[in-house]
Amino acid sequence: MNSSTTRSTQHREAEVRNRIFASALRHFSEKGYAATSLREVADDAQTTKPMIYYYFGSKEGLYSSIVRQILSDMATAIRSDMDTSVAFSEQVLSYCGRYLDYFLAQEEIIALVLREVFGLGGASMDTFADTLGAEVRKPLDEIIQAGMDHDEFRHDDVTVCAIAVTGIMNMFILAHVFRGAPIDRERPLGQVRYYVDGLRK
Repeated sequence: MNSSTTRSTQHREAEVRNRIFASALRHFSEKGYAATSLREVADDAQTTKPMIYYYFGSKEGLYSSIVRQILSDMATAIRSDMDTSVAFSEQVLSYCGRYLDYFLAQEEIIALVLREVFGLGGASMDTFADTLGAEVRKPLDEIIQAGMDHDEFRHDDVTVCAIAVTGIMNMFILAHVFRGAPIDRERPLGQVRYYVDGLRK
């Protein structure tokens, strides 16, 4: 197989995979995980169920892929244009502001993911937790580590500190998603500031 044929095949495969992904996201968003069938995803994507199994392994694998992509997009948005010239404590607050702003801007799709993931548990929940830690929380880990390295923060377990900070924001987000509690942006940021003040040397 020559290189042009290989590129053409890869392009077609990527196109089919992208159609499946877009179709699944649309159906999962509209009806939820349980009410969405792979047959309707395949029909909408103009492909077949075996192709979904080929690219994603299973319905749960397809959903997990969507979860990973949504969280990867969130990580990219948070990282963009971060001001690294300010104190590390201000960088933590900037990260948290971006975290909340992204959720509020993409609330409909992220709220759906949260409801479905918590309901499904299992592999989908593992994917959510792993990607949240590996991608979304990573910039915060790096900021806190740098703050400790430069003696702005006292030395502690970076992962524990980062989980505590994101836990504050997630508490407000989950209360909003599952109980309809309003999100006053300044309340979680105020609690993060209180935590960061305690982290300073």
